[in-house]
Amino acid sequence: MTLFTIDQEKCRKDGLCAAVCPLGIIHVEAGSSFPSQIEEDEHCIGCGHCRAICPHQALQLHSASSDDPAPFDPKNLPTTEQLTQLIRGRRSVRAYTEKPVERETLGEIISLARYAPTARNSQMLHWLVIDSSQKLSVLKNHIKDWMQNALDNNDPSATAYGFDRALQAFAGGKDPVLRDAPGIVILHAPTAYPMGLIDSTIATATFELIAASRAIGTCWAGYFMMAARAWAPLRQELMLPEGHHLTTALMVGHPKFNYTTLPERKAPPITWR
Repeated sequence: MTLFTIDQEKCRKDGLCAAVCPLGIIHVEAGSSFPSQIEEDEHCIGCGHCRAICPHQALQLHSASSDDPAPFDPKNLPTTEQLTQLIRGRRSVRAYTEKPVERETLGEIISLARYAPTARNSQMLHWLVIDSSQKLSVLKNHIKDWMQNALDNNDPSATAYGFDRALQAFAGGKDPVLRDAPGIVILHAPTAYPMGLIDSTIATATFELIAASRAIGTCWAGYFMMAARAWAPLRQELMLPEGHHLTTALMVGHPKFNYTTLPERKAPPITWR
């Protein structure tokens, strides 16, 4: 099965498509031959570099969803100053309004976050959004049960992560786990896929930045992730597909407060060789 078609009237035989192919599937004798496929299609990872690099749009990938690729315009890239404001201005938000983020907005953020890199362009990640207050309450009850069970059984993690204080906060009407966020975004991947956690971490960080650019607050749900991996009733409640496991989770909502300055961080330890 062929991977691509070359428009010989447009092709300049410059070899750019072969030069950027990460697996060396495309062969071109620059200046003298049209691009040809030299490996079986199962080796192709569908990254689309070959199509995107061609300035003449001479290569058409059979796997592409559109015959008319979206143009890349470097003039639309954010400035360094704008990126600085976005990256430094992003904060872990732990106080939210009761208003949930519109599903359309979350869908748009996820649709853009899916362009975060995945190993070999595998695109194995799945997204789960829970924005029902009733379902979130059920999840929190499972987490309380997990914490109490850990305390009852002298689990070292109970002391290390302050489960007693968290349960006291719950008893006082506070939510130390999901911070009363009106929604949670969960990523999951096939358990057999070894790069699921790394891919999910990159996608979640990408989601955070996109959300921040739209004035939507996020915070990594550490307690929730720990509980989902350790407490079977919580995993069952999530109803993930067979053979999948939770990789990352993020609280999401409209920030209750607005910050006015950028945070400070320690200087990074860098070794140059």
